[in-house]
Amino acid sequence: MKDAEINLAIAKIEYPDYKIESWISSAAVTPLRHPNIKGIDYMQWCWIGPIIEREGIDILFHGTHWLASSPPLGDPKTYAEVVADKPAKAAALCYLKMKGGE
Repeated sequence: MKDAEINLAIAKIEYPDYKIESWISSAAVTPLRHPNIKGIDYMQWCWIGPIIEREGIDILFHGTHWLASSPPLGDPKTYAEVVADKPAKAAALCYLKMKGGE
């Protein structure tokens, strides 16, 4: 999944009451008409960090890649484990998998 696709998918989960607009010049997205938010990029820690904390996602460096996983004691239906080249991307993909995406 490309960064722009990840951003769009997560924004749709995080802001279900807003239409999400993709930026042509970057991977960022914006919930249209949101009074405070413009330019979300979940590949940046300031955006994915609060989700990691809220959802209890674990991130580990494993040799040559990053492994992100949901809490093992959670609902088995929402357990997710994802590998990616960057920690923020691994966490973002893990979150999508936890929510039934990707």
